[in-house]
Amino acid sequence: MAKDKYILMASAAVLIIVFTCTVGSFSTNEVNGNGITEITGVISSPSASQNGTVFKITDLGGNEIRCFYGAGMPEMPILCKLTGSFSSDGNMFFVDKIVVDGKW
Repeated sequence: MAKDKYILMASAAVLIIVFTCTVGSFSTNEVNGNGITEITGVISSPSASQNGTVFKITDLGGNEIRCFYGAGMPEMPILCKLTGSFSSDGNMFFVDKIVVDGKW
């Protein structure tokens, strides 16, 4: 029964991504006028650390990006937009805000 729940959630996430790509309402890895990067995708593999949560996001282009967020995480998997900036070496995306369904 629990397995069915995860299959249903994963299927819903895939359908949302397909719909979003079709409609084109989100862009991937865009830098806004303030130099802040926005990434839209599906969050996965959250791992709590001492200072926050490390997770991966798979953007709409299929790229997997390692992220860090210092606040509480939404339930997984979920289509969302991350706002933040990359580390100086580009290996980690530091998330300032997570937008889910247009809400901060």
